[in-house]
Amino acid sequence: MAQVSFGSKFNPDELSDIHESREIEKFEKKYGSVEELAKGLQTNTATGLALEEATAGFPARRKTFGANTLPPPPIKTLSELIIAGLQDTTLVMLMIAAVVSLILGVWEDPAHGWIEGTAILIAVVLVVSVTSASDYQKEQQFRKLNEKKDNKTVRVIRGGKNLEVSIHDINVGEVVALSQGDILCADGLLIEGFNIQCDNSIATGESLEVKVTKANPFLLSGCKVSEGVGKMLVTAVGENSTYGRLFLKLQTPSEDTPLQKKLSYLANEQIAVFGLIAAGVILVALTIKLLVLTYVNGESFTWHIITEIVGYFITSVTIVVVAVPEGLPLAVTIALGYSMTQMLQDQNLVRRLDACETMGGATTICSDKTGTLTKNLMTVMKGWVGGKYYDQVSDVKGLASDLEEALHEGINLNSSCRFKISDAGKVEFEGNKTESALCNFSLILGGDYENIASRYKIAESFPFSSTIKSMSTLVEHKAGFRLFAKGASEIMLTRCKNYLSTEGEKIEISEESRKELEEIIYRMASEGLRTITLAYADYTHEDRKEINWTKNPPLTGYTLVGIVGIKDPLRDDVPDAVQKCQKAGIIVRMVTGDNIVTAKKIAQECGILTSDGIAIEGPEFRKKTASEMDEIIPKLQVMARSSPTDKHLLVQRLKYLGETVAVTGDGTNDAPALKEADVGFSMGIAGTDIAKEASAIILMDDNFSSIVKAVLWGRNVYDSIRKFLQFQLTVNVVAVTLAFIGALTDAHGQSPLKPVQLLWVNLIMDTMGALALATEPPADNLLDRKPYRKDESLISRSMWANIIGQSIFQLIVNLTVLYLGPAIFGVIPDSTEHKTLIFNIFVLCQIFNEVNCRKLGSDNRVFEGLLENKICSSILLFTFIMQFLIVEFGGEFAGTTGLSIAQWIVCIAVGALSIPVMYAIRSVQISEPVVQAPTFVRRPSALSREQSKHLWGKVRQATVQLGVIKTMQQKQPKTLIDSLRRRRENPQL
Repeated sequence: MAQVSFGSKFNPDELSDIHESREIEKFEKKYGSVEELAKGLQTNTATGLALEEATAGFPARRKTFGANTLPPPPIKTLSELIIAGLQDTTLVMLMIAAVVSLILGVWEDPAHGWIEGTAILIAVVLVVSVTSASDYQKEQQFRKLNEKKDNKTVRVIRGGKNLEVSIHDINVGEVVALSQGDILCADGLLIEGFNIQCDNSIATGESLEVKVTKANPFLLSGCKVSEGVGKMLVTAVGENSTYGRLFLKLQTPSEDTPLQKKLSYLANEQIAVFGLIAAGVILVALTIKLLVLTYVNGESFTWHIITEIVGYFITSVTIVVVAVPEGLPLAVTIALGYSMTQMLQDQNLVRRLDACETMGGATTICSDKTGTLTKNLMTVMKGWVGGKYYDQVSDVKGLASDLEEALHEGINLNSSCRFKISDAGKVEFEGNKTESALCNFSLILGGDYENIASRYKIAESFPFSSTIKSMSTLVEHKAGFRLFAKGASEIMLTRCKNYLSTEGEKIEISEESRKELEEIIYRMASEGLRTITLAYADYTHEDRKEINWTKNPPLTGYTLVGIVGIKDPLRDDVPDAVQKCQKAGIIVRMVTGDNIVTAKKIAQECGILTSDGIAIEGPEFRKKTASEMDEIIPKLQVMARSSPTDKHLLVQRLKYLGETVAVTGDGTNDAPALKEADVGFSMGIAGTDIAKEASAIILMDDNFSSIVKAVLWGRNVYDSIRKFLQFQLTVNVVAVTLAFIGALTDAHGQSPLKPVQLLWVNLIMDTMGALALATEPPADNLLDRKPYRKDESLISRSMWANIIGQSIFQLIVNLTVLYLGPAIFGVIPDSTEHKTLIFNIFVLCQIFNEVNCRKLGSDNRVFEGLLENKICSSILLFTFIMQFLIVEFGGEFAGTTGLSIAQWIVCIAVGALSIPVMYAIRSVQISEPVVQAPTFVRRPSALSREQSKHLWGKVRQATVQLGVIKTMQQKQPKTLIDSLRRRRENPQL
C-alpha cells in the first residue's frame, strides 16, 4: 500500500480551527468544498477510507491527526495513596508518639527500649500499605469498567462497505453515518443528509437546535443529532475535537455515592466520637492516676513519668485509630466494584455508581414492551390488503398492479432498514425490527428492495415521531410526488379518506367500512399482534410548494393500502422475572406505544396486568389532574399509546408519591424519563446514544430479566455494607471497652491489648473485613422481602441485637481471661503469656464472628456457601494463619509469646462459642418498625442549585476561551436539500 501523506494545511490545528470559527466563507476560501477537503485528506465521501489503510491500522493518519481517545482522569499511584494514608491525623499523632517512645525507650534501655516504638511505626506503615493496595486495586477495576462503558460503536463506510467500529477506532477522513439519537463521536462536516437538527448546547451553551445544511455543515463532537439522517466527514478527533478540548478543561474527579457519603459521616462524625471520648477519658484518667500515685508515694519527677504518659498517649491514639472505622467507605467501594464487575456478566453495564445502591430499594419498574418484555423478533402474521382480510400472509396473491406497487413501494421506500446479502447468499435487513419485518413481508410477496430503492428519488424524510405516531417519506413519483406513511393503525385509519381495492381502484371509506376496519384492528390486537397501517397521499409540484414540510408532513387525505399484524413473541423468562419482582414487593408497569388491546393482552401473558389492575392510554392519563393521577397510580399497571411525555409525567408522579422508580427506554425522546427516574435503564442493542447517555445502567441484552438481576445486586450491595457494619461495630465496642477497662484497672495503666496488636485488629476489622463481607454473591432469597425504604436506618433492630449480644459475650470472655486467666490457665498475672492469651482469644472471637456476620437478621445459615466464596474463605484462612504467626513468632515486636497446643485448643474453642451465641441470639424473634413511606415532592436544594451555577460558569468560561461562543447572532442561511443525492442509491447513508 502506498504511503499516505498530507499537505501542510491538513494538520490538527488547522482542521480544529474549522469548528472553532464555524464560518463557511473562511472554510470555502481555504479548502473549497467538503469533497475537496476529503480529497486532501486522502479519502472519498462516497466510499470512505481504503480498506488497505484500515488493515494496516492507519499509522500515518494517527501519527498526523491523533487517535480518537481522551486521556483518562488522573488517578493516584500506589505510592501516592500510601503517602496520603500516612497523612491521616490520628496516624500522624500515633507516629509522632511512637518516635517519642522510641527516643525515650533507647534513652532508658538501649538494648530493648527501641522495640515498641519501632514496632508501632512498622505496623502503621503495614496497615496503610495494605489498605492503600486494596484502594489502588479497586481504582484500577473502576477504570477498566469506565473504559468498557465509554466504548461505543458507530457506523462508518470503508472501501464502500458499511461497517460498525468502536468510536476509539475513528480517524480523521472517516465517513460516518448519522441518524436520529446519535451523539457525535468526532468533529465533522456534513456530506449529505435529510432534515438534520443538532443540539449543540453541550459545546456552545445555546439551547436552540441548529439545522445542519450545506451552508452550515459544521458538526461538533459530543453534541446530539436530534433529528434526521446523513453522513459526515470527520475532521478532528480526540484531544483536537471540540469535545476533547472542553473535556480536558472540565475534567474533575468522581464523587462519592450517597451510601459512601452516608457511611463516611457515620464513621467520622458518629462512631469516631465514641472512640475519641473513650481515648480522652483514658488519657486523662491514667495521667491523673499516675501523678497522684507519684505524689502520694513521694517520688520525684523523672523521665520515667514522661515515658509512662507517652505510653498512655499511644494507647489512647491507638484506640482512636481502632474506633474510627475507615473500612466503611472502603467496604462500599469494594462492594460496588465487585457488583459492577458481576453485573456486567449479567448484562448490566453500570454507568453511574449510585445506581447499584438505588436498585436495591426500587419499588416500581416502568418497562417498555418491545424488545424488553418481548424478543424483538418481528414477523408479519396477518393482514388486510385491498379490502380483504388474510389469516396467513402467504395467501396474499392476485393483487392489481397499482395496489401491489403501492404496497411494495410504501414498505421499502418509507424505511430506515439497511439491505445486505449474508455470507450464505440470503437477503437480510438490518435496523428497526418492525421495519425489517415489513421488508421481509414485501420480499415474500415478490418485492425487490434494491430495484425499488434505485428507481425513486427521495425528496423529504420524516423519521418516526412519537407525537404523531407515524413515519413518512416523500418521493418523486411519476409526474408529481407521493408521500408514503405508516404508523399506529387506529390513528392512521382516521387520516385515510380512501382505500385501494383488490383491483387497484380508489374507494371512499364509508362509515360501515371504517367500523369493519376498526374491528379487524381490534381482532388482531386482541391476539397480541402489533398492528401497522400503510397508506399514501399524492401531491403535485404546486401542492408541494404550498405545504410547509419543515416539521411534520400532512396528516389528512391518505389512501389506505393495507393493515398488517406483527407478532413479537414474549421472552421465555419474562413471566418468571415479573413474578419474582412482585414477590420482592416491586410493582411492574408496562409503558408502551402499542394500542391498549395489544398492550393488555401482552401484559396479561407477562403476569403484569391483574384482575384488579388498571390499563389506560397515555392521552387519557395526561388529561387528568394531579390528584386524579395519584388516585389511580397505585393500581396502574399498563399505559398504552404512551408518548415520552406521558412516561416522564408518570415517573414524576410516582416519585412524588415516594416511590423509588426504575424506567427503561430506548429512544431519544425517552431521555427525560430516564434522567428523571431514580435508575434509568437504556437498551444496549436498540437504544440510541442519547438514551444511553441519559441512563444509569445499560441493558446489554435489552432483556427485562437483566433488570431483576440488577435489583438482586442492588440489594446485595446494601446487605454487604450492613454485614460489614455489624461486624465492625462489634469489634469497635469490644476493643475500645476492653482497652478502656483494662487500662484503668491495670497497676501500670497499660491496656491488655498492645498498640501493635490493636493495629493488627484494625487491619482485620477494616481491610480484611471489607474484602471478606463486601464480596458475598447475592442469594435468591434477597427477593423474598420488600425493598428497603429511603429513610430506613442502616442498622436494624436485629443487627443491634447481634452487635450487643456478641459484644457482651466477648467482653465477658475477655474480662474473665484478664482477671481470672492466671488461675484458669496457670500463668503468671500480667505476664506476656497472659496478655497473649487475651489477645489470641479476642482475635479468634472476631474471626468466628466474621462468619456470623455473613448473614443478617434471624438468618442463621452462616456456613451456607462459605467454601464457594473463595474470597471470604481465603481471607478467614489468611487471618488465622497471620494470627498464628504473630502469636508464635511476634515476640517483643508484637508483645506475644508462643502458646502450647492445649492453650491453642482452648482459645479456638472459646472463640468458636461465638457461633452458638449467634444461634441463641437469632432464635429470638425481633420485629422491625413499620414506617409508611413519606409523600413528598423532591425539589433541588439550594446547595445543588449553587453547584449547578458553579459548574455552568466553568463550562461558559471554557467555551469562551476556546472561541466556541463567538458569532452566535449570525443568522443561519436556509437552503433546500433537493440537490442531495438519492438516499436509496447510497446504502451507506
